[in-house]
Amino acid sequence: MDYQFNNIPRYWCNNEPSFTHFFTALSTLFPEGESYFVRSVRALRAKAKNNPRLDREIGAFIGQEAMHSKEHHAFHLSAKQHGLDPESLEKVTGIILKGIERVFSKKWNLLVTVGLEHYTAVLVVTMMESVNELMTDETIRNLWLWHSVEETEHKAVAYDLYEYLYGTGLSAYLPRVTIFTLSLALIITMSSIYQIVLMKRDRQLFNLKSWGKFQKFAQQSYQIFIPKFIDYYRRDFHPNQTDESELVAKTKIKIGLEPSTNTLFS
Repeated sequence: MDYQFNNIPRYWCNNEPSFTHFFTALSTLFPEGESYFVRSVRALRAKAKNNPRLDREIGAFIGQEAMHSKEHHAFHLSAKQHGLDPESLEKVTGIILKGIERVFSKKWNLLVTVGLEHYTAVLVVTMMESVNELMTDETIRNLWLWHSVEETEHKAVAYDLYEYLYGTGLSAYLPRVTIFTLSLALIITMSSIYQIVLMKRDRQLFNLKSWGKFQKFAQQSYQIFIPKFIDYYRRDFHPNQTDESELVAKTKIKIGLEPSTNTLFS
């Protein structure tokens, strides 16, 4: 993909600063976050060489994540026209993640990736189902939908690597849920702080009407997200226990990655 972020409107999500800055805040986590995911998986990839299928999936995962980083970074550069400078928040994310990487073991770094891949997999389902309709700019909408499709395609790769290396026993389960809890708290905190920073930079921090609309949206969203986050705490959890193939197929048609059935039979 090679999106051109030219003349992006100031408020491209629901025509609201709070919505736009929330998704921009999430976006600033992706370039450094996905580079961290790649490093954490690559650090243990050699131990999975005896599993050709998993090794191939890891290779595809690395390629997809690298492209996501590239496109979201390009979007951040384009946002400078509105004086928001998301790139600075991207750099802060990198500092935080590099600090975690130094402190955590390879196993725990992989677990951060496993947990945040589940967080992302939960969010992108609602993105494909409905949230994308709030995005008034076609390029931005296509960026998020393309990213959502690929996140769904590789949602189990890091998890499968962890299970292959460390199994499913209690010694694997307890670190998995502990690190997920910490990772979930971290990403929610960071994205919330970044949203506030962007609202302040945009001089919309005290736009209570916009905040009120976003609060209602957030409450409705988390009513969907929380049960799916809780699923991760099951001993028998696996990312592929949910099937989004039909939703992914519809999304690919929507953004032109696959021809529609009407086109095929016309």
